[in-house]
Amino acid sequence: MADFDVSKGWVILLPQDPGVKKAAEDAARCIGLLRKQAGLSSPPPALADASGPAPPPSVPVIVLNSEQGPAEQNGFSWRAGPERVEIYGESSRGLCNGIYSFLAALGIRWPEPGKELLPPCADKPAVYPLASPGASEPSRFYGTGPEKAPWKRYVIDRKNPFLKSAGKREALIAWAARNRCDALVFPLKTAGKYSKSAGEYALAAEAGGWELSLLLPRRLFLFHSECFRMEDGRRRKEINFCPTNPATLRILKKEAKKYFRNGRNLRIFHLWPDRGNEKTWCSCPACRAFSPAEQNRIAVSAAADALLESGFTGFISYYEAPGEGGDIPLRPNLFRMERMPET
Repeated sequence: MADFDVSKGWVILLPQDPGVKKAAEDAARCIGLLRKQAGLSSPPPALADASGPAPPPSVPVIVLNSEQGPAEQNGFSWRAGPERVEIYGESSRGLCNGIYSFLAALGIRWPEPGKELLPPCADKPAVYPLASPGASEPSRFYGTGPEKAPWKRYVIDRKNPFLKSAGKREALIAWAARNRCDALVFPLKTAGKYSKSAGEYALAAEAGGWELSLLLPRRLFLFHSECFRMEDGRRRKEINFCPTNPATLRILKKEAKKYFRNGRNLRIFHLWPDRGNEKTWCSCPACRAFSPAEQNRIAVSAAADALLESGFTGFISYYEAPGEGGDIPLRPNLFRMERMPET
């Protein structure tokens, strides 16, 4: 197990990559906090441009290096020596993951947005052990060649209290990055506004979630009840809708185009059935010929057509358990989610 001496005059060398600046600043700030906890008055590590003049050989450095690959390549590695720490990422996203993996190895935790926990004071003054990876941190990411980790998404419910103010949103985005999420899924109505803030941490901004029903506004029930789900011979306003009705699909496509325009800077949209009711669909005479999974495919296919008609090159995810799906063909801009992300 390696040690990290926070009392040394570390300099953090940054690549020409704006997507990692916030994470690098976090690293400097956290090391500064550990110095303060150890009773030292020295300032946090300085940030320096890696393309500029090299520090003297006597100066210990934390070298950040990114291959600048696509965000989907989120692999990273790091290794630590007495005078040099190297953190490598396949992309901006991977490098940010590597930075926060290193800070986690120092014992720093972020259990919830806006809350930060430092490790106990070191046994030796200012010398903190770097923990070996545990079950949640595969050993292949520790001092070895990078390998791609599973893409980790965090879905933000539209009722999440951290969306209510700019400060809380910033805390939520920072928390997700520090816990090595790769993408934040914002509510459909607001996602386009937050992509810039997420990008400051090299997080991908995506839109949607369990929001497929938003494409048929519930206010239409009074005059268009035929578009809504039938159960026991009666139309129901709640939960999903009737996807075989041509009027439903016309409304769905019209509403979908509005959301796609609002999120035109996004590449991924998620449209899943109402949470906990993925199999609760319509039982009208037309829909009875289709399974719940097939009805879901009919609905998301209409949304996929709307995305293509809008001229966007993005993709839509839909939820479907393994072995389901039936014979409804899929559009080329759809991809399946078999397991739901964290919320």
